[in-house]
Amino acid sequence: MSESRIPRYYAPKGNSTTLDVGGQPVEAYRALHHSGSGPGVLLLADGAGLDEGMRARADLFGEEGYSVLALSADHSVAEIAAAANALRRFAETDGDIAAVGHGAGGVLACWAARDAGFKAVVVFDALELAEDPAILDNVPCPVVVQFGTDGAPEALAAAEAIRSRFNRKDGSKVFDWEEAGPGFSLPKRAAFHKRADSLAHTRTLELIRRVLGPYYDYEALFAEHTYHEFTTRDVDATMATMIEEPYVNHTPTLTGGVGHDMLKRFYKYHFVDQNGAGRSRKRISYTLGPDRVVVESYTKFCHDSVIDRYFPGIEPTGKEVEIATVIIVKFRGDKVCHEHLYWDQGSALKQIGVLDAGNLPIAGPEAARKVLDETAPSNIFMQEAWATSDGKPI
Repeated sequence: MSESRIPRYYAPKGNSTTLDVGGQPVEAYRALHHSGSGPGVLLLADGAGLDEGMRARADLFGEEGYSVLALSADHSVAEIAAAANALRRFAETDGDIAAVGHGAGGVLACWAARDAGFKAVVVFDALELAEDPAILDNVPCPVVVQFGTDGAPEALAAAEAIRSRFNRKDGSKVFDWEEAGPGFSLPKRAAFHKRADSLAHTRTLELIRRVLGPYYDYEALFAEHTYHEFTTRDVDATMATMIEEPYVNHTPTLTGGVGHDMLKRFYKYHFVDQNGAGRSRKRISYTLGPDRVVVESYTKFCHDSVIDRYFPGIEPTGKEVEIATVIIVKFRGDKVCHEHLYWDQGSALKQIGVLDAGNLPIAGPEAARKVLDETAPSNIFMQEAWATSDGKPI
């Protein structure tokens, strides 16, 4: 299929706008999913207002499938309720709305939750929640509270205080991220912590997707992605299933690509036409999350051609290989964001005859076969040690 028929995906970016709230013009920022509609997310900024980081966060929620309205926190509860009603009335808003607030914006989201009719609230780095229990008591819907606690003992104390009196049965939770400090969840800021933010964003989606949706069929979306990788071998169609700047990391061999151009080059010249003969795959497990799938599989193939992702720099040996693979796929909305792939490279190298394992505990195809059948022999590398426990009480 030609590239002209499959245009490159570009994530839609939001725009600054003015919202009429109670007859007064209010500075706001709007972002929207590429489908043109989605449940509503009212994003309330911290004291820095609608800076570059807050707008980037609004764009992210837009990519995730939401109709987003971002405001600063210098508003009254009545004004936030009016803004929520305005968001609800937007033609692009499909269904109910949730609030995500940072710092002062998180406190305001909690105070306004009842009047605004939020169906879920997520709050970041709001110490006031621990100082005044009435703030959270005012929230009639599930609420997730998250703190960056690195170098901030007061944030850790706040997380522990809220957790100790959180007895809701609606899925409300408190998370503290010890690897990151306050402000970790806003990009373009000095305190931004990419890894902790990614985990915290998943926790945010756990709540909002459960309450509002949208519900994406990640299994089908990933099946479409792999269909173009392995069946049509259409690189443009493969890239069309991914976000604007995706990445793939084959961890054992450091192969793959980061960003659109590097990854497309990898797929085009080092992947889609490098699949050995007789390739077969059996799925072992499939675990779904709010923005990820984890696929455990058994794969068998013949190393009868160059396969750069498995054996870079090694000429074809004609040997059969059986490996167990774990793939973690992260989605952003309905697009693949990235893939992390893991397998036992020692076992793979042993099977093609380029690694002399000697007496080292490196299994061959039996490692992958044991994933298929847990009753296959265990402890094959520790037979002498295993014998020493024979007959001992258990």
